[in-house]
Amino acid sequence: MFVRNHEKELRNCLHKIEQELFEEVIPFWEQRVRTDGGFGYTTCYDRKGGRTKDIRPGWFVGRTMYLFGALYNHIEDREEWFSLAEAGREAVNTKFCTAEGRFCRMMDAGGKVLEGPVSIFTDHFMVKGFYEYVLARKRRGQDWEREAEQAKLLTEILFENVKKQDILRQEGIPRGFQKHAVNFMTLLVALESRKLFGDTYRQVLDQCVYKSLYEFASDRYEKPFEYIRISGEPLTEGPGRVVDAGHTMESLWFSMKAGLEQEDKKILERAGTVLDWVIDSCYDQEFGGFYQNVDALCHTPQQEFQETDYAGNAVRWDDKIWWVQAEGLYTLAMGALYNENERHFQYFMREFEYVEKYFRDTQYGEWYSVLHRDNSMYMDAKGFELKGPYHVPRSLMNLYLLLKDCL
Repeated sequence: MFVRNHEKELRNCLHKIEQELFEEVIPFWEQRVRTDGGFGYTTCYDRKGGRTKDIRPGWFVGRTMYLFGALYNHIEDREEWFSLAEAGREAVNTKFCTAEGRFCRMMDAGGKVLEGPVSIFTDHFMVKGFYEYVLARKRRGQDWEREAEQAKLLTEILFENVKKQDILRQEGIPRGFQKHAVNFMTLLVALESRKLFGDTYRQVLDQCVYKSLYEFASDRYEKPFEYIRISGEPLTEGPGRVVDAGHTMESLWFSMKAGLEQEDKKILERAGTVLDWVIDSCYDQEFGGFYQNVDALCHTPQQEFQETDYAGNAVRWDDKIWWVQAEGLYTLAMGALYNENERHFQYFMREFEYVEKYFRDTQYGEWYSVLHRDNSMYMDAKGFELKGPYHVPRSLMNLYLLLKDCL
């Protein structure tokens, strides 16, 4: 009944998403991301698609391998998509992968290491990208068991490394704190591992879902925190006061996916409650869109948390960032449709209209990077070290599949 009541709006959204995903966003990256020999993928482009740097960000080896593997597995078995995913697998055989099973943060065009294995997130992205590649090989009837063994070995290494404080310190996590982003990325890897390994990592998955929904999300404050004590309790000092809208919403849709697989309605409902906290704390009622981050106690962050560096640009806490909006869009859709939540549906429609109006570049494809709070342009680049074929196409792909399924 809920979907039937909103069928007209949902079909209109689906039509626009289909057009944007397959005619604008995916073609933008298909035409540019492949390298002319050498290593990895290229991701640094200006608004019109002109290359601005020729570097190979480690995050986007795994992220790009994931995206094109997922498109192949879940949308259509196009040879080009498999070939693009395979380019990520080939990078594993270079200096990008260390003897310890970790991955480098940055390489140059020739494969020289510019930044070594200093980011646990690079490792997360590579492992989950590997899963989609292995699944694609399986679908093609190619030898995949040996590749699955390699993916499993990397998974085991990753799940051990996320327990090691010396490795986590390299992410700049303050002493005495744990970071939500590490927890929910581990959650996602454990969730997606099920496609290959079943319940092998079920304990890791359950622990991470619980931490995301009940420890990083605090009933006492009715806020989702980005940093909490090692013990699991909030500490509303310094970084412990940061509420990160994008990270929280990512964790919520990951958790909802787990709840759907486990047929656990309580997980979906709890995620809906925390999503309300994000809306109440982080949605800009005046100009639309989600803020980058806010302070849990007084909204405006303390001075040291008011700006974040994005490719040499100081992005303010109340600026609007592409990936935060993309994650919010899909999370709101999931919350609305799976919990039949009218409030979340109304915010989904607001967010959908917002990104269509301000972030989508119908002339050159893809989304702008960053807008000021009032939605005036700040960064119109389509790709750099932190932006590439991931958050936007993943959100649109997931929305396309979700709406098609519901309708």
